[in-house]
Amino acid sequence: MFERELSTIHNASHDSAPVAGTYECADQQHGAGWASVKLDDLLGLLGVTTDRRFGDVTFPMRKVKAGETLHRAGDKFRALYVVRSGFFKAVSVDASGAELVLGFPMTGDAIGVDGFDSGRYTTDVIALDISSVAVVPFAQLSELARQHPSIERLLYSLFSRELVNKHAMFWLLGTLSAEARLASFLLDLSDRFGRLGYSRFAFALRATRQEIGSYLGLKLETVSRTLSAFAAAGLVGIDRRQVTLLDVARLRRIVDPSAERAKESTVRRQIASAMRRPARSLPVQAQFAMAA
Repeated sequence: MFERELSTIHNASHDSAPVAGTYECADQQHGAGWASVKLDDLLGLLGVTTDRRFGDVTFPMRKVKAGETLHRAGDKFRALYVVRSGFFKAVSVDASGAELVLGFPMTGDAIGVDGFDSGRYTTDVIALDISSVAVVPFAQLSELARQHPSIERLLYSLFSRELVNKHAMFWLLGTLSAEARLASFLLDLSDRFGRLGYSRFAFALRATRQEIGSYLGLKLETVSRTLSAFAAAGLVGIDRRQVTLLDVARLRRIVDPSAERAKESTVRRQIASAMRRPARSLPVQAQFAMAA
């Protein structure tokens, strides 16, 4: 996760293609036409399964340039956005202009759920790379939800994911050391890339160390020092924007040292239990074999 780029992902041995076809789209605000995406494809992208097909339901695509804002805090909530390609950062800006990074939405993520309750978006969402999103007007989505239970479940799922992500972030910031936070961040990205069909071990990012530090509640110097320590220890390889996870098991132990001990303890208990098992519980043939 330095000057890394949350964007183009490279397989360790060859360039990876996206899981689904890329939509060539244009931003209507720039005077070009929009391409569209089917609801069926969006459901697959969001990881939602349904028995029903919605072949006649489509949504427009919007292209967002690197550095362009998708929406700003305070804008009226009108639509959800599903990231089709590219990467974003969601930030909150205080009265002094200080920026706090709250997340890095990427392919398959929904943006804008935070605006549902108040009717206005609560964050600025800025593209870190040339990106494309499906624009899903919430009024249209609500109407579909009234007609089809599967779409209603999709809405519940999106709200649930938002809550789970917030709880995970509270845990990360409240309990983990700087090293564990950074290791957790790398492992989370590895899992997210893997679910999209990309390499879990080699990827490039658009987020700077400053942005990563803001997201993890760490100073820039701490992020840089920790990454250097990971590289020196052989946990990761860093080549400009490219990051390679070299020892995932050790990264996981940094996040949860007790997990490996618990695993070893379980194995030891199983072995001890087997050794205490009386001989009569074994098949007769096995008893003869042991006696021999």
